[in-house]
Amino acid sequence: MSDLSQLKELANNYDVESMDILVESLTPLQREENRQEIVDAYYQVYSYGMHDLDCSKVDGPLDFTFFLLSIIDSIERFFPDQIYYSERACCYEYLSDYAEAQEDKLHYKQQAFHIYYTAPVTTDNQISMVRVVIDKMEITGQYTTEAFTEVLSFFRPVLNDATKIGGLIHQYFRVRFLPFEQNLYWYERLLREFEGAMHEHAEKDLLVYLDWAETYHYILYHDSPEIGSEYKATMVAQTAMLLKPLEGYYTEDADLLNRLGKAFADTAKRSTDIELRLDYYKTAVDFFTKGHELASAAWTFPVYATNALLDMAQIYHQQGAYEKLINAFEQGLQLFSQVYKHEEDLSLNLYWGDFLVAYTGLAYDYKSPSINRRAEEKLQLAIKLGDRYYSRPYFTLARLAIKTGDKEKCVTLLLQCREDIRSRGYVAYDLGEALGDEDFREVWGRLG
Repeated sequence: MSDLSQLKELANNYDVESMDILVESLTPLQREENRQEIVDAYYQVYSYGMHDLDCSKVDGPLDFTFFLLSIIDSIERFFPDQIYYSERACCYEYLSDYAEAQEDKLHYKQQAFHIYYTAPVTTDNQISMVRVVIDKMEITGQYTTEAFTEVLSFFRPVLNDATKIGGLIHQYFRVRFLPFEQNLYWYERLLREFEGAMHEHAEKDLLVYLDWAETYHYILYHDSPEIGSEYKATMVAQTAMLLKPLEGYYTEDADLLNRLGKAFADTAKRSTDIELRLDYYKTAVDFFTKGHELASAAWTFPVYATNALLDMAQIYHQQGAYEKLINAFEQGLQLFSQVYKHEEDLSLNLYWGDFLVAYTGLAYDYKSPSINRRAEEKLQLAIKLGDRYYSRPYFTLARLAIKTGDKEKCVTLLLQCREDIRSRGYVAYDLGEALGDEDFREVWGRLG
């Protein structure tokens, strides 16, 4: 149908008004015969527009949200049996966010809630209703028993769906942060129900604990000021307990091995228990190493493993455990060398060079000629592979030079870095990172 190419062109231009005119001109039979193509064209505009709205790339977001609603209106007008509950409700949630008057904010949230409530029952819609009810409380400042009872009524059915762990956790943490006297009481009620349900799920699938721990790490990573240091420590301790049953978990799924390794490494990094840190870093290395065996050409697994080994080496350094420190570095070097065609990978050689510099620094106070030479080889290769465009290998080489007492070489490398990067088109590059790096304080005056 020739009109379809025109419809796609109009969709690419966000010209919904002309799209409506074109689709109106079709006979009912033509519309039905080309239903999927027509719906896809409209939905393309909606999804691209929603992405722009999510990323704050639009001027006048309130009007733009009404525009997105008009797209849903058009689809449902032409195809009344095609109902977009979640998309329409999402638009009303955005309208509430962008409205200025409290009355408008509350009205749009209520519209969204009504859509979710009348839509077919799904756990997605139920967790959305939990979110909207909490939103309404925040708008009005009225934190009533009735409202929290409503939250519980929608929260509980979602507990049957183990795929919604992240959404459930984020909502009960929102309750913890609400500014009213009973926030911790309601938080604890939601938390207890969540924990009971998830432990039941975990009896059939231990990976429930991984999802749970990952979500806690996500919250800890964003370092919410509402969570005090004492409770953050409690969360870290809980992630350690959640992950304990997953030690030795068998899988041939490389992505899952990566998730497992990262969860154990994140817990180790945030814990203050030295023995636990070492144990969990070792477990992380085991998972990353297994992932590397399955994907030998990828640079990611060796890098993640050696990052954990480096953290272990730093602990051994603090303990004076010299032999263990050496073994950790040697294990890492073996992993790097096992990567397929490692001499062609920019990222791998960058990390490899950094690792070698850390090795010579921690183990030999930068006085190992052989390790220093190997580090220089990897970093020079990284410069070549990066086509002289990236500052990082120059900086690591310069840091190695000044740590070994060669200030002239350090300055030469930094000035060469500036010259090379400017020659690649970044003419304003000014070595700003070096001028803020205490390792280079002695040569700051020579970098102008």
